[in-house]
Amino acid sequence: MASRVATRERSVTVRETAEDRVDPAFHRAILKIALELKKPNAPSYDAIVASTVESMRLDPVAFQHYLGENGARGMSLLLATARTTFGL
Repeated sequence: MASRVATRERSVTVRETAEDRVDPAFHRAILKIALELKKPNAPSYDAIVASTVESMRLDPVAFQHYLGENGARGMSLLLATARTTFGL
């Protein structure tokens, strides 16, 4: 005897708002900050972030908000590594 199991598929639509989207430049900025931190005699983290925001013409408020959100959760690991390796 064969049995048939009926399943109903649900589709979930995820709607992104303008607030949910992350500027791709923010990811590039984090990479740039990481590379700057690796340089010998690198300035402070805050100085590097400020110069990166200025040179890449990023929105400073949005970028700082991004750094504080979990979109930049790897930044804490990056900073811990930089401080350990480079004595920051």
